[in-house]
Amino acid sequence: MHRRDLEVGDRVVLALNDGEFVMEEGFLNVPRAQHQFAGSDGVARLPIGCFVVPGETTTLIDAGLGPKTLGGVLRGGALLDELAACGIHPEDIDRVALSHLHPDHVGWLATAQAEPVFRNAVVCVGRGDWVAFVEEKTAYLSPKIDHVLEGVADAGRLVLIDDEHLVAPGITALPAPGHTPGHTIFVVEDRGERLLILGDAMYCPQQLTDIDLAAMHDLDKDLARRTRSLIQQDLDAHGTSAIGCHFPGLDAARVLGST
Repeated sequence: MHRRDLEVGDRVVLALNDGEFVMEEGFLNVPRAQHQFAGSDGVARLPIGCFVVPGETTTLIDAGLGPKTLGGVLRGGALLDELAACGIHPEDIDRVALSHLHPDHVGWLATAQAEPVFRNAVVCVGRGDWVAFVEEKTAYLSPKIDHVLEGVADAGRLVLIDDEHLVAPGITALPAPGHTPGHTIFVVEDRGERLLILGDAMYCPQQLTDIDLAAMHDLDKDLARRTRSLIQQDLDAHGTSAIGCHFPGLDAARVLGST
């Protein structure tokens, strides 16, 4: 099992790994930057993180890639086993909060038969992503995921996020566009402690201090940089810990010198 327990006040955020993301040369805009994450074989293998906040409204933040591989750089399939090892079953999930609609964040929304995996859950997603991926089809979404999301909407279990929004007790969504039009980050708070769950607004801890370090998949690179700057300001102001879905080891980071 690949799990990190991140304590936020009296809450625990379970950081679970659905699989593996291989960061290749050119993915970041600094040559050979990925080498700092490489193993002894020279390959930078990073997690596909998903986060569960158990409680009165058990919330899953991001849903991994699912049981498949993509392009030799993404391999998923572990999330349901990881949840089961924590004593959590798909029907126990009350909310699914999605940072964005890229394949390695939505893969477990649908079964192979295009049925919902988390059948009791309300799904929360940024409106900008919903419009681009689901309504206008200007960004790719697999037909099975599209079918499940449209079914969620038809059932009245869809929440579209335009602004700061309380997803569940202690969990707030904040718009963080740039990587995708409706990219969203999540703040988990309890007893004066905070954790930012960054989705793909930042791929690695180094971006917490170097906002010019950018990923090739950021759709609007200028907007993504402004979002990273706002995240950095939030960290400086609150002394908050932060974690992205692909941070090595699914370890949260804190910027030294934050209050």
